[in-house]
Amino acid sequence: MATDDSQSEPQDVSDVPVDQALAGRVMELYQEVDQVLDDLRVPEEERKEVEQNLMEAIAADLLVRLGERLSEDDKQDLAALGGEGKEPDLNLVAGFFRDKFAQEELVQALAEATESVLKEFSDAMR
Repeated sequence: MATDDSQSEPQDVSDVPVDQALAGRVMELYQEVDQVLDDLRVPEEERKEVEQNLMEAIAADLLVRLGERLSEDDKQDLAALGGEGKEPDLNLVAGFFRDKFAQEELVQALAEATESVLKEFSDAMR
């Protein structure tokens, strides 16, 4: 019996080749987070918590940005990765988006999300 490859699990992102220029861009984005925290003189004892909150805000913004570009069927498939109220497997979620978007699109969306969250955070802190 033949299998339907269109319904296969998203690929494991740990074995995906990475474009070094795009990887460098992502590293620059995370350095921006550090720079904003330095510029705002966030105390060292609060820094980890603030970083975690910023990363969660960036992830949420990124999900919204990418979600807006998904079809209704894709949105349902993504929601199914979370199961019934449990935390989704982040590797499966990453693989899902990797299957739907090119690396360049993902990095561009990440850049937009990061810059948006950092600007909002900086404005709120000043």
